[in-house]
Amino acid sequence: MASTKQGKSETKEHLDARAKVEEEFRGETSLLRQAPEWLDEYGVQYYHFMLDQMEQFDFLGNLDIPVISQTADCLSKMRQLDEYLKKPDTDLIIHIFDKQGNDIPKENPAIGTKLKYLVQFRALATQLGLSPSSRAQLAEMQMDSKKEEVDEVSKILNS
Repeated sequence: MASTKQGKSETKEHLDARAKVEEEFRGETSLLRQAPEWLDEYGVQYYHFMLDQMEQFDFLGNLDIPVISQTADCLSKMRQLDEYLKKPDTDLIIHIFDKQGNDIPKENPAIGTKLKYLVQFRALATQLGLSPSSRAQLAEMQMDSKKEEVDEVSKILNS
């Protein structure tokens, strides 16, 4: 399925032609189901979950493995950080002391690390079409494509 450009109306012929070119660019899919060995257990679970969810769209290829892997790794790291931060002995605010012994409350560094992974995840998710706006755009494309198919069938039946 060809992706549409935001704010641009495209003909069915143009979308079909672009879909064919995108299919050629997608390349092989033979390695897609093999999660990279460097992913941890959570990462492998997220990797396969994303593939399962996106399988119906049929637009991923082997060239997408690095983006999918990095996205899965971000989700895994955020989950691990959440688990760490939920531990009863882990505080969101930690206390450090300066040379004079003054208590200086600081944010737990794990919070900043999680935010860095969240920023990276958002960028990668957008590339994969995982954001709500990307999914809405895909849904709109699918609806337009189905409407055009119905219109063509109607034309044939009415002629």
